[in-house]
Amino acid sequence: MVKDRVLYLSRIKALACIAVVILHTFYTANNYSTNVGAQSVMLSVRNAMMWAVPCFVMASGALLLDRKRTLTPKKLFGKYIFRMVIALVVFSVLFSVFDTFTTAKRSAGETIKDTLSDIFLGTGWPHMWYLYLMIAIYLMLPIYKIISANAEPKDLKYLLAVYCVGLAMLPFIETVSGKKLPFYICAFTIYPLYLFLGHALHTGAVRLPKNASGLMFLISLGIIAMLTVYSCNAVSESPETAGKINSLLSVYSFPVYIAAAVGAYGYFRKTKNKAVPVLDTLAAELDSCSFGIYLIHMAVLKFIYAVLKFNPFEHGGTIAVIGVCIVTLAVSYVITRLLKLVPCIKKII
Repeated sequence: MVKDRVLYLSRIKALACIAVVILHTFYTANNYSTNVGAQSVMLSVRNAMMWAVPCFVMASGALLLDRKRTLTPKKLFGKYIFRMVIALVVFSVLFSVFDTFTTAKRSAGETIKDTLSDIFLGTGWPHMWYLYLMIAIYLMLPIYKIISANAEPKDLKYLLAVYCVGLAMLPFIETVSGKKLPFYICAFTIYPLYLFLGHALHTGAVRLPKNASGLMFLISLGIIAMLTVYSCNAVSESPETAGKINSLLSVYSFPVYIAAAVGAYGYFRKTKNKAVPVLDTLAAELDSCSFGIYLIHMAVLKFIYAVLKFNPFEHGGTIAVIGVCIVTLAVSYVITRLLKLVPCIKKII
């Protein structure tokens, strides 16, 4: 285990890594579901995992906004941003070539054209959005660090409150009411809220009891599941209501997702800082491979579902989907671990 690894961050990132694989596996499997019951299960599990990416961003906030961690322009552009840009280009090329030889069946010229579009217009595989997000966060990081280095706990709480109202509650009210409100704050995305939430919880500027955090997480998952089931059943009778609920469940600014992410993160933040031999060794390994697993797991899923044309509902239903989750995670980990043996690739993933 890495000496300087923060145990609770390693644990939450490992669990979030697994949750992301589950999220995409169940969401993709939903394309094969033929009845409302199956759709409710697939989408409920998928939506219940939506806390994972916010927790990754929160973990980044805990680490990157640390006052003791210096950030030079060379480190920012030569390490952080360079890594994301290289990963974006390399994997956009790989995924485009993968499509050409499996499902797209296009010419070399079309492949090059589509690859350039994927990189510069974001038309590639959906999960690549995370790389654009991290580039955006890194570009603003020097400003964020000025705030975190000088803000008192009360200042951080004020910032979090404004972000929560402006980036979560107002969009929530607009979606539910169907009315566009004139009030807004000068921010474009919800993710700085998660970044500063991770920092605030890590430093103790915001303190949450362990049991209360766990309860908030579980209650949030229950609400998410109920809303998902209701929306699936309401599609035919009340499509407008179902549409509003689906709109809420499709964005990370949904207040319930924020509560779930804070609950999960807060719970692990309060776990004992004492290594559990086997579990923390596994967590550290998943943590170190989490970025590679994130990038690669969609290729594994696409191979299973699109190339092999595996329909889980013809081979056991939900049990088969769980099996696909396990296989996808295992194969993605093995590929990532092997790629890390190559020096130049190790720096990317």
